[in-house]
Amino acid sequence: MNDKSKNKFTFKIIFSYLVLAVLALASGYFIYTEINTYLSTETAEENDAKLLKTGSFLTHLYEAESLSKLALQTKTKENFDAYSQKIDSIFLEIDSLKQLTNSANQKEQLDSVQLLLQQKVSNSTELLNLKVKNDANSSIDHAIQEFSKMEASLGKITAEGLAPNIDELSPKAQKVIRDVAAYLNANVPTNNDKITNSKQVDSILNASKLLLAKAKQTDSKTQRFLAQKEMQINKNDLELSQQLRTIISAFEQEVLVSSFNDNLKKKSALKRSIRLAGFAALLGLVVVGLFAFLINRDFWRIQTYRQKLEKEKKYSESLLKSREQLISTVSHDLRSPLNTITGYTELMEGTALSQKQERYMGNVKSASDYVGNLVNDLLDFSKLEGGKLNIENVPFIAANLIQETAESLQALRSNKKVKLFLEIDPKLQKTVLGDPFRIRQIVTNLIGNAFKFTEEGHITIKAKATAARGKSLQAKIEVSDTGIGIAKEKQHLIFNEFTQADSTTEKKFGGYGLGLTISKKLAELLHGNLTLESKLNQGSTFTLQLPLQITDKSVEKNSEVAYLVPKLRLLIIDDDTALLGMLQELTESMGMSAHTFTNFLQLEKDSHLGYDLVLTDIQMPQITGFEVLERLRSGEFKHYQNQPIIAMTGRRDLESEAYTSIGFDQVLQKPFSKKELIGMLKLLGFKAEDIEEVQHKSASDASNKVVSKHYSLEIIHSFLGTNEDAVDDVLQTFLRDTQTNLQLLEDGVATIDYTQINQVTHRMLPMFRQLKVDILPILERLELAKMETTNQGQLADALQTIRAKVTALTEEIENRWTTSPSYND
Repeated sequence: MNDKSKNKFTFKIIFSYLVLAVLALASGYFIYTEINTYLSTETAEENDAKLLKTGSFLTHLYEAESLSKLALQTKTKENFDAYSQKIDSIFLEIDSLKQLTNSANQKEQLDSVQLLLQQKVSNSTELLNLKVKNDANSSIDHAIQEFSKMEASLGKITAEGLAPNIDELSPKAQKVIRDVAAYLNANVPTNNDKITNSKQVDSILNASKLLLAKAKQTDSKTQRFLAQKEMQINKNDLELSQQLRTIISAFEQEVLVSSFNDNLKKKSALKRSIRLAGFAALLGLVVVGLFAFLINRDFWRIQTYRQKLEKEKKYSESLLKSREQLISTVSHDLRSPLNTITGYTELMEGTALSQKQERYMGNVKSASDYVGNLVNDLLDFSKLEGGKLNIENVPFIAANLIQETAESLQALRSNKKVKLFLEIDPKLQKTVLGDPFRIRQIVTNLIGNAFKFTEEGHITIKAKATAARGKSLQAKIEVSDTGIGIAKEKQHLIFNEFTQADSTTEKKFGGYGLGLTISKKLAELLHGNLTLESKLNQGSTFTLQLPLQITDKSVEKNSEVAYLVPKLRLLIIDDDTALLGMLQELTESMGMSAHTFTNFLQLEKDSHLGYDLVLTDIQMPQITGFEVLERLRSGEFKHYQNQPIIAMTGRRDLESEAYTSIGFDQVLQKPFSKKELIGMLKLLGFKAEDIEEVQHKSASDASNKVVSKHYSLEIIHSFLGTNEDAVDDVLQTFLRDTQTNLQLLEDGVATIDYTQINQVTHRMLPMFRQLKVDILPILERLELAKMETTNQGQLADALQTIRAKVTALTEEIENRWTTSPSYND
């Protein structure tokens, strides 16, 4: 309910902001359009400028009309040029008016004015020319009058005298008058012969008059045409002036109307903008008030819910605290009886038990281990929930941690047909700071689950360093399997406490649903993360990513995390399980790790095994040590990288050169002591200084041991020191293997199978030599027995002696256990 209310409250707040934003955007958009409308109209200054230009244009137009009339009246070139200049200035004003207006109609009207002005200028020019021609006719009349005056006096005749305004006449009229004047001057008689030439002068004058009269008569027709044309031109000029006035008046009116309309639009846009802004503000206030009311109401509801939640939280915290105390109390109370059960179970395993009893003890031990793991997980979960789990920051080597964890889990799950592949980035060999115990806990859970849910197939562990920068690196560990997988819709459940992906999983595979929960929380506590990718029936991949700091600190071997120090790793192959157990204990006491196999054929070619040294027995039932050497060096085994191979043999008939000449690096003669093993390691270049200190202490402690009648623990103590539990484990394995070997020896003697007799006695000899049992000569003879040298009777006698010695030896070892202080406990 609280989450739902919180979501509604958040939604209302977001929705109110969205409504206000939409309202603001809509109002802004409409106001923006009105502003564009306002700005799209011409401004007052532009209108004023247009009106002023228009008034100036009309004034200049009227001035041009006056200049036109003055030019026609005076018929002078200066006035006509002034008229032309005024018209040009009017054209420039028209062009400037075009730039001020945006109206296409006004531009068309101004174009019409320009066209009419051009036509009017053309008419004025033509009319002026007609006036000049008319003046030419009057000049001819004046010339005729002058001829009449010449009859009274005969003097020098000039064209200017005949026509005073000759310069204003047309070129044709000027030429006629000048020709007449020249002709008269050429034929004017002198004063000495006035009488004689009077008739001649009269005839000349009459001829000139006649000539001029003819010219006037010829020109009269032209004058009548010109008069008609002048009338037509004047009429056209009047029409043009009328049209011009009409267009200009219309233009002026349109400019005024346009300015008035623009002002109306501006006022209208301004009013709309004010109304819209007011409406938007009012609507915004309403929306704000509405949502303020709704949000305030929800706020008080949330406050009420919060108070209830705080009460519930306190109650839940008290429940969690009670649960934590309960888990802690129960877990601690369970530990004591569990330790008692586990201790007595181990003690009972060291006694003579029937197969059924051994099976019962195995079930008890398995159940106690299960409960012990559950108790540990419950405690970790309780600490994680309470935030009380402390994280350490100590130096360790991540590659060694992953390698050792994977190998130890593989050894526990050796009964499954599942291959384990391991790929570790060399960058993880660096010493880093972190919490190795918690990282190992996460990796153990992931690999353990992979083995649990994978019946057959393989498990791949990939560890690499990503994003390494300076003194820090990101470790990425992927654990992939080919197991049952997890459906996508159920993957989110697996990290929940006490939850598994399927209800049938717990019944089939077991578990209590805490491992992944703890792993997830630990990963987050280590500032990393744990993720899952899975497909049903195809497998799963868990990816752990952790930040680590590279350090120059070294890990001390006597520290609590000494198992994380780089160890010398051995691969030991021997068919004697008792000897293997002892060597296993020996390597652990020397700070080394060992992979032990009773048969070389158990090694997989593509296994991830990591080791620095190989110890192999020479004479084994299915494959000999020589064949082991040959196969390892054939290149078929990926894990073999030319590590030294040591031969372990109990044969005395061959020298060391017989082994080293064919490829073995060293030879250990059985039985060998810890000191001999250390010496061999030194010869091969391995460091064993720290181990020698333990060895000296162990040897001195072993010297105080009492030697039994039928066996001696001197050599075993030299290997294992004062670790009586380890010695007892070796002795238990020895007795169990001896009983099995004795039965096989009896079968071989009964069937006179010399091969079986040789193999069984060879397998028995190493441990009998380690314990210095006094039947060694008999076993050595049987190891080399042949049909030609040993008959059935000799075999039977030897078997009877061995059986008696073994019975006595078993009784003495069991008596040692029953009289030991730990047994009495």
